[in-house]
Amino acid sequence: MKKDYEFYYTQDGSVGLYSYTDEDVYHSKYGAVSEAWEKFILPSGISKIINTKDNINVLDICYGVGYNTKALMSYVIKTDEKYLKRKNFIIKIFEKIKKIKNKILKNKNNLNLDIESIDNNNSADNSKKLLLPNESIQDEIISKFNIDCLEINEELVKMSPFLKTILTPQEIYVKIVPKIFDCFDTYWKIKKKLAKLSTKYMLRNSQNIRELLDLKFNNDYDEAINDYKIHKYVSFILIDSLIDKYKHGYIDKSLNKKLKTRRFRRYFKNSAIKYARFKQDFRYDFITKLNPLAFLHNIYYEYLSKRYKKMKFNDARKLFKLSFYINDARKSILDLNKLYDFIYLDAFTYSKAPELWTVEFISELYKHISPSGILMTYSTSAQVRNTLLENKFYIGKIINEKTGKCIGTVAAKEKSLIEHPLSNYEIGLCSTKAGIPYHDPNLNSSKDEILKRREYDFKSSELMSSTKYLKVRTAQNDNNIEDTDDEW
Repeated sequence: MKKDYEFYYTQDGSVGLYSYTDEDVYHSKYGAVSEAWEKFILPSGISKIINTKDNINVLDICYGVGYNTKALMSYVIKTDEKYLKRKNFIIKIFEKIKKIKNKILKNKNNLNLDIESIDNNNSADNSKKLLLPNESIQDEIISKFNIDCLEINEELVKMSPFLKTILTPQEIYVKIVPKIFDCFDTYWKIKKKLAKLSTKYMLRNSQNIRELLDLKFNNDYDEAINDYKIHKYVSFILIDSLIDKYKHGYIDKSLNKKLKTRRFRRYFKNSAIKYARFKQDFRYDFITKLNPLAFLHNIYYEYLSKRYKKMKFNDARKLFKLSFYINDARKSILDLNKLYDFIYLDAFTYSKAPELWTVEFISELYKHISPSGILMTYSTSAQVRNTLLENKFYIGKIINEKTGKCIGTVAAKEKSLIEHPLSNYEIGLCSTKAGIPYHDPNLNSSKDEILKRREYDFKSSELMSSTKYLKVRTAQNDNNIEDTDDEW
């Protein structure tokens, strides 16, 4: 079997991807999941609109193995589970109030009033009456997320729900060694030994991957990384959506062969594979029809039972509508007619996939983003930023809250949505030769054609080079010329 890509474990225990064609990795060595959370989910401002909009549209460009979509879904489910816990607490309070009122009513033999009539009579405004569990608290509408996923590699999309997450040496270590040993040298001795053991028995990948990733035990492990996990429901929701798309052709011969390939098997969740095969098999419908009592019991448990300890799978499933477009993203974008609240531009690096970083493609994204929408990308290059500026976007920086470092670029139609605007230096850099953009007039040029076109523009340009620009700025700073971050 020809090797076109390879899987590997990143430092947060999630599975990353290495491309033999491009000779590069798709994901950061620090963690594929962590990267999605920190660059696309947390800085997006989603927490501000998740409970204020009934429908939120998301466009995930270059879905790959789906970490941005998976992280978003996990964030939504976790947020909703917290809401359900709060709701459950409120429901318990009202149930206790109801019991107390019922006792009072039983003692009043001459009065036959129900609880709701007491509430209505004692309230000056019916809209402000106490809400019992069977009223609007229970029936509150939860926002629905419409997620459109664009990807050219169908096989990666099909495999995406099956990738598993392992416990990292750091997580195991933190669970084994109590924090009380922080004060003693014993702590560091144990840590050093475990680090050597974990490195010795760490999974061995190809030489290229080891050189690029240098996957080792990380002594600066941050326990907050535990929050960057994929919710257990997400894989099964993705499987259901893919079965809706492919029907009985989801796990075909080609995919089945990949799932059984020895070098890939350790990266897949058997439970998810079994679930997909079961759901795809006609016996699922057949068994359901033969066992109506079990089917009715499931309906009761999922929809009618008042056990709100945590979100049920069917409730989580209803939060999302996933659509997959397996094609060149330049063609797929022309078939979409939505305005998106969030656009994740996660295409491969601009020098290796220039087709999705051109002025013309970004222009299409501008047309498809809502007035209050946000476009996010991991790229911080002057070229990408200038391409966004040429399309009338306001742009700014994505800042990692832990380190304070810039880890990406955000763009919007509304200037007020940019929390961290570019500095004067960064804006100036966009106007140098480094900022010369790619062009693809008809959205159908090949990679080589786009690169050659830009190379010609670069050589014939009279703009200042980025090197000279840096020297000029350095000279200005040496002469105490203030470099402010004024509005741009």
